[in-house]
Amino acid sequence: MAYIEVRGLGKHYQMGEMTISANKEVSFDIEKGELVVVLGSSGAGKSTLLNILGGMDYCDEGEVWIDGVNIASLTDRERTAYRRADVGFVFQFYNLVANLTAKENVELATELVSNGMDVLEILKKVGLSHRMNNFPAQLSGGEQQRVAIARAVAKRPKMLLCDEPTGALDYQTGKQVLQILQDMSRKEGATVIIVTHNAALAAIADRIIRMRDATVQSVELQEHPADILTLEY
Repeated sequence: MAYIEVRGLGKHYQMGEMTISANKEVSFDIEKGELVVVLGSSGAGKSTLLNILGGMDYCDEGEVWIDGVNIASLTDRERTAYRRADVGFVFQFYNLVANLTAKENVELATELVSNGMDVLEILKKVGLSHRMNNFPAQLSGGEQQRVAIARAVAKRPKMLLCDEPTGALDYQTGKQVLQILQDMSRKEGATVIIVTHNAALAAIADRIIRMRDATVQSVELQEHPADILTLEY
């Protein structure tokens, strides 16, 4: 059994008399420790899929098996416990707590679990040990995103879900962030899923899932993902 198995997933919204399908008959597998890029234009259903995988939303039909558990059948309380223990989230616009320092933002996550990483160690890993006492407003966009990644990985999640993590960053800073995410997959064994509309990012993935019109168009495995140092986008 694959680490993630999605089978016939559907998510629909009612808009007056119209039914809008955000996901239709979505099926794919992901192996543990892979770096996966989910690629598609705006409205393709990528973020809806990410929210369902992360337990922030639920599907209307289908099964979502993660590490042997069908999260589609979890109660609200079980889904909350799953989010806290197993999932780290990284968003395009950081979502840091403005009146907490970088160190305190990361500590927030470690308080949710019993085996969190050492906060100073993880800030050092993302190159921010010298900025740990700074507030978000005192950090650049790239530094804020690195704090957000540190916060996401500090609780040792099994899965790291990233929604357009480089979308608000310049080219060089974006590459630094992608390197950290790839290292989480290669060195820490986390399953990393990056949602993006930027087709160039597909080159670094172990697995590429292409979405269009709420469905999966193709799934491609890459035996030799590109080195981020050589990536151009």
